[in-house]
Amino acid sequence: MTSSSDFRRPANLGQGIEALRPKWGWIVALGVIFLLVGLLALYSVVTATIASVFVVGIMMLIAGVAEVFNAFQVKTWGKFFFWVLLGTLYIIAGFVTFENPLLTAALLTLVLGAALVASGIMRIILAFNMKEGKPWIAVVFSGVITFLLGVIILAHWPVSSLYILGLLLGIDLVFAGVGWIGLGIGLKGLADEANQRAGREVGRVEGREEGRKSGHEAGHVEGYDAGRKSGYEAGRAEGYEAGQKAGYETGRAEGHEEGRKSGYEAGRAEGYEAGRKAGRDETSTPPEPPPPPEV
Repeated sequence: MTSSSDFRRPANLGQGIEALRPKWGWIVALGVIFLLVGLLALYSVVTATIASVFVVGIMMLIAGVAEVFNAFQVKTWGKFFFWVLLGTLYIIAGFVTFENPLLTAALLTLVLGAALVASGIMRIILAFNMKEGKPWIAVVFSGVITFLLGVIILAHWPVSSLYILGLLLGIDLVFAGVGWIGLGIGLKGLADEANQRAGREVGRVEGREEGRKSGHEAGHVEGYDAGRKSGYEAGRAEGYEAGQKAGYETGRAEGHEEGRKSGYEAGRAEGYEAGRKAGRDETSTPPEPPPPPEV
């Protein structure tokens, strides 16, 4: 369902292009239709001339009905009859167009040729009246081309009335179709560029998030390994220091015990030898005579 926001008038040209960008496919399709109809009109210019006459007749009927309805909005009788008369003439011309399209085509071609001749003459006069420094040569060239086109149409009239309107209609439709197709392709390029830019932004954000997550995981693993290594080194150093201290204490205690034991054995052996020697000495020495009794 179409919302009211779809029909909001854009604030500037950029917003208008942004609104048309998603509809580039429909614009290209419209251009293709115009191009095909234009080629069909160039293929059968007589049929296209009659079709263009019918279009003009329909526009005259619509304009006549609108003029008659507008007459009832006028408050004065003079303007009322003028608008009614004008609308009636439009309606009659529309019916005449449907009644005799070839005659209408001849009249329209005659009016078109005369208008082109008059337009060309006015452009040439305007170009020669322009001041110096302005592109008067381009205006003269445009006026000459328009004048010659009008002269050619009038020179071949009424035969030219069979194909001139259809030819102009076909050329106009072909150029309009090419223009719409070019516009749609341009909008597609802008849409692709916008999608690529949005994709780059999304990828940048996602890549940054994944990079942060990956860096966090890698830092966690490296920190864990470094912590293990550092803890291992610290524990090894502390264990080595504690082992040295414990070994020193143990060796000191064992050495003290072994020293005591060795000293005891050595002392016992030396004491035994000394006792034996002393015993031998006592055995080899004669005993002293007892002292004489006192008188």
